[in-house]
Amino acid sequence: MKNYGRTYWFTWGFLILAASFTGVASVKGAFFGGMVAAIVSTLATRPYERLGARFAPLLGALLGVLWAIAKLYYVQWSGDADDYALARWNIGTAIAIHAAGFAGGALLAALAAAQPLGRSIFAGAALAAAMTAVPYGFIDWVDYRVAGPVEVVLFASAPVLANEAPQRRPGAEAPVLSPDEVKSLKESLLVVEGPGGLEVLDDLGRRYWPLWRKRFNYPGNRGGPVRRVLVLMPPDERSPEDAMPIAGVGKWNFVVGADPKGVCVVRLGGERGAVTTAPELFKAITLTLEQQGATTAAARASYAPYQFCTISVVRESPFGQFYLPDPVKTGQPYAFDYDYTDVVRMAQAAEAKRNAVPPVAVPAVPDLKSPSK
Repeated sequence: MKNYGRTYWFTWGFLILAASFTGVASVKGAFFGGMVAAIVSTLATRPYERLGARFAPLLGALLGVLWAIAKLYYVQWSGDADDYALARWNIGTAIAIHAAGFAGGALLAALAAAQPLGRSIFAGAALAAAMTAVPYGFIDWVDYRVAGPVEVVLFASAPVLANEAPQRRPGAEAPVLSPDEVKSLKESLLVVEGPGGLEVLDDLGRRYWPLWRKRFNYPGNRGGPVRRVLVLMPPDERSPEDAMPIAGVGKWNFVVGADPKGVCVVRLGGERGAVTTAPELFKAITLTLEQQGATTAAARASYAPYQFCTISVVRESPFGQFYLPDPVKTGQPYAFDYDYTDVVRMAQAAEAKRNAVPPVAVPAVPDLKSPSK
């Protein structure tokens, strides 16, 4: 029983040690979760001793991986959608922690039968630390650069007078830009304070106002540095066969800046192209902005009240597609309602003029007066 107790307590301790060396896992979670997980390693004490120091860590690591996967399925069965998303995001960390902790406990159990306890403890602790600190130093660096939140600020234009600003939807508030975001805009555009607050002018004199700010969080990852993307949609990017912007079919794919905490400016246009301005580009994150709607006669005749677009984020690790796509944001306006009001009013007036029936000429009736007597 002494050997079983030794395997249990030191496996538990190695799990806590491995969690601390990942730099991203919760030590508190490893402390309480390790109380149950260490029982699995304890039951394999005899096989550890029979396999010896060469193969016992492999068995321990295999048991750790299986236990971490079993916990994921348990969360899927008993938890809600947010808990499962968080567990999927942390599955790599959970596998590394349990594999390292179990392998360290297995090495200690195999060595303790023939070596001094102090040397066995040192060997088990060194193995558990090496299996987490070394790989997770690289994994954490990749996640820091790729899996952090992405905030998109869309700038839209509107045909208003020089002393006016476009009207916003009821209850909508203008996004507030930080000083570093304003500084990034000033590097390639003119930023002024207008009647509607901050506005941006490009080299053609077109005016832009911030329409909204949306944040994309990778499923399960609730923290990390925030990468800001300032997107300018020019007013003339419409469907080529439809003058009404409510049925646009524009689609743009663009990359972001390399700095996880930095700001980049994206100017849409150039025959459906997009130009990203940043000190260094980062091709591992790709954003897609696509205007929603169809150019059918029914879509034109319906006069949909707003112009919408969808935005999606795709992330790639240096070794391929190891990240799931971010949840797609749909139904996001890409223009001020001012555009809709004017365009629809003109379209309705033109349609009414076309359908108007010309009056039929009726001959004048002569004024017949009664004869005088």
